[in-house]
Amino acid sequence: MKQKLRSLRARMVLPVICIAAFIVMLMNIVFSTSFIKMTLRQEQLGNASGFSTITNTLAPILNKTVDEVRGVISDERVAVYARHRYGTGKELIHARISCRNALRSGIVSHERVYGLLFMRENESLFGVLPEANLFLDDPKKNPLPEEVRKQILNIPLGQTIWLGPLSVASISGIEDKNTSKSVMIGAWKSVSASYGECYVMMLIDESILHDLFQVLNDGKSTWYIFGEDGADILHLGEEENTDLDQLIRESNSGEIFRDEDGTPFFAFSMEMKSPAWTVIRQVSVEESEKVRNVVRAVSAIFGAIILLVTLIAYMLWLKKFMRQYNSLQNGIIRIGEGDLESTTFVPTSINEFEQMQMEINKTRLALINQIETIREMERDQMEQENKKKEQERISQELVLAKEIQASAMPQIFSEPPGQIGFNLFASMTPAKEVGGDFYDFFKLDEDHLALVIADVSGKGIPAALFMMVSKTLIRSEVMTGCDPATALQRVNLQLCEHNVSKMFVTVWLAIIDLSTGKGISANAGHEHPCLRRADGTFELDRYPHDLVLGIIEIAKFRNHPIELNPGDCVFVYTDGVPEAEKTDRDMFGLDRLLETLNQNPDASPEELIQRVHGAVDEFAGDAEQFDDITMLCLEYLGRNQEDGRQVPES
Repeated sequence: MKQKLRSLRARMVLPVICIAAFIVMLMNIVFSTSFIKMTLRQEQLGNASGFSTITNTLAPILNKTVDEVRGVISDERVAVYARHRYGTGKELIHARISCRNALRSGIVSHERVYGLLFMRENESLFGVLPEANLFLDDPKKNPLPEEVRKQILNIPLGQTIWLGPLSVASISGIEDKNTSKSVMIGAWKSVSASYGECYVMMLIDESILHDLFQVLNDGKSTWYIFGEDGADILHLGEEENTDLDQLIRESNSGEIFRDEDGTPFFAFSMEMKSPAWTVIRQVSVEESEKVRNVVRAVSAIFGAIILLVTLIAYMLWLKKFMRQYNSLQNGIIRIGEGDLESTTFVPTSINEFEQMQMEINKTRLALINQIETIREMERDQMEQENKKKEQERISQELVLAKEIQASAMPQIFSEPPGQIGFNLFASMTPAKEVGGDFYDFFKLDEDHLALVIADVSGKGIPAALFMMVSKTLIRSEVMTGCDPATALQRVNLQLCEHNVSKMFVTVWLAIIDLSTGKGISANAGHEHPCLRRADGTFELDRYPHDLVLGIIEIAKFRNHPIELNPGDCVFVYTDGVPEAEKTDRDMFGLDRLLETLNQNPDASPEELIQRVHGAVDEFAGDAEQFDDITMLCLEYLGRNQEDGRQVPES
């Protein structure tokens, strides 16, 4: 018993520990998520202010400077002076140097503009600097870096690009205390009647960018400026992220990234329109990360305290619980041994055990009810098994009935060689295991062929039985040698005589003289046949129908003449073909039937029936077949050539 109690204690301690650990983990997750969102919101507010400062300060300064410098180099006074003094195109370009005083006086009035350089398409360089004038007719002496020259020569007309920062010494070759150490280059292509075609390079002191970002410096941000081609124009700050592609691609995502040293940071970006730069701010959240780690540690300590208090409370509760455990166990053992009499416990100060006493007695009653329920279930199961066996028996009988029904219809469609020629094929597909449709064909003698297709009202076994009776009566009457109308009238009288079920059947019956192709047919409420003349298309052979069989004893029936020439074809069917439905209740219809037949009207009867059946299946899709589908097709070929008539085609 003591061993069982220890095992119970151990099993109950584990859930307590798991619950406490879950609470601590949940607290950490909730706090971390909230803290990250709060930090991100703070940085987004500061970030919006910084980007607004850049947009409202840097872009206007640069764009205004470019516009003013364009005005200086297109000053009409300089152009008039150049045209007055120089005549040739080459001398006209040299006029820019001769007019250096006008240019210098124009640019030095603009703060931060360091100088102007001009490069011809042959890469020769000339221009104006604070301390010197450049005039390098030899392209090989151009001091600009090769990559810078290529970018300038590819500038589209009317567009300004920004390059740099570049060292002044690498451009001019001179450097003094009054010049900047590095400059930004604003370059564009200039085409002017005053000076000719060349590329203008405006040199701006890079300190204009440093001064602006110095105002935005908060001690934890790193600023980047990238050009349209992804070139690094500016980088200011403490840390440098080496994965610049990730910085551009994943900025503004709200995710925390880490550099190579593991320092966490957020990344924000802004697209400028003029100039077309991308500004990125990388802000370290290392201090926030430290605060979050401290709070996590505090949460873990708090969770440990919760766990300790929970375990102490659990041990105190378990101590009282064990006092009644033995009595409770004994009562449960007696129930397990089959003693379902009521058990009594002495109540204690623990309210739960009084409830347990009631629960044990409820369990006893539940067991009695359960035993009875199990017995009832066994009886139900036996009944279900008997029903299942009965259903299996019925299914087997239906399968057998289907086979018997199929065997009652002729399945051999070919004629012996040398006989009067015709091609014939038929099929019947019931909607259920057995159906009410049927077809039949048989020879009355060597020259006469009878064709029958019919549709009994209803479905299933009753329709199948009525079908077998109707088929037998029709064949019997036709074999007496009477015409189709007479045969249908006699069959109708016999069906009406004992038709207590009030079922009826539609019939198309034809007798054809195979030696001449002439014949007669009668239609008792059946579908219109489809007729194709040789080398023609299928059309409905419409003529008045008579009443169905099995309803009115005095119904009269009429014969309709048929005349077939070699190559003509007759296609008859039940209403399961045109009335086949899709899931949206749309019907296949007679138009689709004729369209399907006329896709290849010269096909064999078997191919025509297969084609129609395939079209109906494709049209219906997943919809369940509602009615039996039966078709019969006859192609008349004529007599064998040996006795002076046409030979049937193979």
